[in-house]
Amino acid sequence: MAAVFVRDAAALDIPALVDFVIAEAREAEGRSLDPAVVTSAVTAAVNDPALARTSIAAEGDATLGAIAIVREWSDWHNTAYWWIQFVFVVPEARGRGVVDRLLERVTQVAAALGAPELRLYVHPENARAIRAYERLGFTPSLYRILTRPVPREPPAELALDDDTLWRAFHERTLGHAQWTHTAHLRIAWLHMSRYELDEAHLRMRIGIIRLNAAHGLIETPIRGYHETLTRVWLVLVRALGRRTPCTDSASFLSSPGLERDAPLRYYTRERLFSVAARTMFVAPDLGELPE
Repeated sequence: MAAVFVRDAAALDIPALVDFVIAEAREAEGRSLDPAVVTSAVTAAVNDPALARTSIAAEGDATLGAIAIVREWSDWHNTAYWWIQFVFVVPEARGRGVVDRLLERVTQVAAALGAPELRLYVHPENARAIRAYERLGFTPSLYRILTRPVPREPPAELALDDDTLWRAFHERTLGHAQWTHTAHLRIAWLHMSRYELDEAHLRMRIGIIRLNAAHGLIETPIRGYHETLTRVWLVLVRALGRRTPCTDSASFLSSPGLERDAPLRYYTRERLFSVAARTMFVAPDLGELPE
């Protein structure tokens, strides 16, 4: 039997991590999460460790579990507390010390970077998890966590009319916070309303890479521009636009079929989120894309 080892998460781990996050929420709190939202969140974290540091426990080719850390800056200590945002081990590997190995890796890195302590929060009714964490050396905190909802404002990208959005995209003045999935869809619609598919794809590729550079994002095989997703969304936008003609990109957003996970009707996660699919267009493996 191969030894359990811990490594940094990579793009190839995204499908497994999505499954882990969804399973953990269901086990811990009985909650059902939106797979599309989780996929976007996990992908963002794997691509940008500043959002969360994710580690994988593996045995040979089998992924046994994962842990994700987020950091909270402390002006008392001039360093960051490390919060365990997520930890999960597949049921068949539980009781084998996998969590211990994951926590050992996190503790070593945290110590090397000067973190004063590890922290986590747990649902008060999750007795199994509380016992497990106490066994690992965690103790109750003197602090209570309080929350306050933040009112939802209209997305900033919807405040821009089509001409302003078009100029901001091509002049690279569109802010990072404005470059959302919604903005991607609007830009795709604007390109398809002006150009044929191949030219729209070429212009979108150039524009996205330039805008990413303006945001300080360095393109790598696992981060940044995604060739297959760009092409797929252009094809879907074209097909939806033919069925439901619109006069502007904002009204187009109400068209059915623009859900974040729409490409997963045609691709498995493993294929769509592979390095190959990011760097070049790969054909779908579940069904033909619409004409």
